Amino acid sequence: MKHWMFSCSEISQKVSQSMDARLPFHHRMAIQMHLLMCRYCARFRRQLNQLRKMSRYDDSGILPPELPGQLSKDARERIKVSLRSQP
Repeated sequence: MKHWMFSCSEISQKVSQSMDARLPFHHRMAIQMHLLMCRYCARFRRQLNQLRKMSRYDDSGILPPELPGQLSKDARERIKVSLRSQP
């Protein structure tokens, strides 16, 4: 019988999948249990959530209302210019 706990690599895949589709209840519970015990996977999930939020920016450079402004307007503009100049 397979062990009921997911490994860290399985958790990272499941966390990513959970952003695209609703996982079965037992998977969601196993993920939550793992995240309570593993600070590295919990950090990975926070970072993935942050990336997801950051990808919601539009061309105006306006932050979504749920995100605080962490970069100055000048810094954001430099990043946009740099990204646009890349092939």
